[in-house]
Amino acid sequence: MTLDKIVSKNALRYPSKLAISMSETSYTWLTFEDRVTKLAHAFQSEGLIAGDRVSVLADNCIEYLEIYFAGARAGVIVVPVNFRLTNDDLSSILNHACPSLLIFSHNYAESVRTIKDRVLSIKMFWQIGKSDECEFEGYEGKLSKNLIGSLDCKIDSDSCFAIFYTSGTTGLPKGAMVSHTNLEMNSYNQIIADAASSEDINLISSPLYHMGAVFMAVTYMMLGCSQYILHKFSADEWLTSMARSKATVALLIPTMINSIVTNQNLNENTLSNLRLIFYGGGPMPPTVLRKAIDFLKCDFTQGYGLTETLEATFLLASDHVLDGDATVRKRLGSAGREAVGAELKIINENGKELMTGEVGEILIRSKSVISGYWDMPEETSRVISDGWFHTGDLGYLDDDRYLFVVDRKKDMVISGGVNIYTREIESRLYQHQDIIEAAVVGLLDESWGEIVTAIVVAKSGSKIDEAVVIDFCGETLASFKKPKKVIFRDELPKNPSGKILKRDLRLSLTNLNS
Repeated sequence: MTLDKIVSKNALRYPSKLAISMSETSYTWLTFEDRVTKLAHAFQSEGLIAGDRVSVLADNCIEYLEIYFAGARAGVIVVPVNFRLTNDDLSSILNHACPSLLIFSHNYAESVRTIKDRVLSIKMFWQIGKSDECEFEGYEGKLSKNLIGSLDCKIDSDSCFAIFYTSGTTGLPKGAMVSHTNLEMNSYNQIIADAASSEDINLISSPLYHMGAVFMAVTYMMLGCSQYILHKFSADEWLTSMARSKATVALLIPTMINSIVTNQNLNENTLSNLRLIFYGGGPMPPTVLRKAIDFLKCDFTQGYGLTETLEATFLLASDHVLDGDATVRKRLGSAGREAVGAELKIINENGKELMTGEVGEILIRSKSVISGYWDMPEETSRVISDGWFHTGDLGYLDDDRYLFVVDRKKDMVISGGVNIYTREIESRLYQHQDIIEAAVVGLLDESWGEIVTAIVVAKSGSKIDEAVVIDFCGETLASFKKPKKVIFRDELPKNPSGKILKRDLRLSLTNLNS
């Protein structure tokens, strides 16, 4: 199935049901289908053919989802780009993807003017909003043309649907080629894990250029569910939108959940319709998870995967148990078990599969794993072997095949020849009542190779200091795992999807010490 069929089928089944809403604009499934069809015609009338790329530089908006599904219908590949990139980085990614058309929000017009002569592949520029005030063609004007004709295109379910550039938290962005099948198969797994139904309402608050927001939307749109879009995440806006939309499900990453449960405006009455929060995209400190379960009074499902693999494991609502024996409680710190059709194995540096409880690299094989990276055959062959994707994450499986992710390979600290996993230390730091956020990195040291360094954001007015933090960690962690250095910051650097950027932290600390 190509993903545009989701919209056409829902237009037949639920023509008058709300499909999508944002601010003052709402469309039924029938209207949304009409707009998707018109946009697909507009793509083809401009000479775009199957396999051509259309890039998007925009904040969250209804048009973003229209572009994804119209691209699927016309056979073109959508390339969403991070709106916080510098003009140099934006030019670099666009020159790598070579799109023929760039569609952008009006507030990025100045960036587009700056980069338009640097990216020679782009022949067309369409602006969303305020199109009468500048030199670019208007998005709505393209949809208003009464175009007719066949939209048949020679693609199938294994064709590339979109190229998602990785967040670059540990390296340079790479273009993951995600197929229609990848997202379709992931949606089936998600529907099972979430116990989703057509009555659900999904609130989208993470960026729509990011895989998380897209796979959550595709999953619930497959069931004909209504989608509400939040322009940009903040705890206050999320709580307000949750109450207004009466949403039942939402995807949040751990930093978002932390900001919600520590928000002074949190009111259980505003969340009365909330059935389930799906979370993933980074380490979830058990202390934050327990607080969220207690405060938000809804079910939780966790998914583990990468942009390149989508969701490979799920920790189900039934696994989110605060009491019970030690084994049950420990599972709160796991990433759950394999999704239907997904396979996991743990290997050492020599490629040997490891036994239960042994830490090594996590490998994933499933129908949701991408075929490779755009125009990067060597990088593709490095990470995919016999269908197995090498995640770069370190972890182990317990006797019941629950996956425990202990660190990224590149985040692991090697101090005095000993491997130290930063997630364990971060989980301990989040248990301190005066610490809001924390990250642990390894800094170069002449004696030890690297030293464990904690960067923390403390509550306003807190008297916490370095000695207190180190002693607190020493209460439960072995001496060699305790931070040797603690640095206090007002905030931690994050990408737009909310992941803490350890690479930026290391760089800033290295520059500080140089």
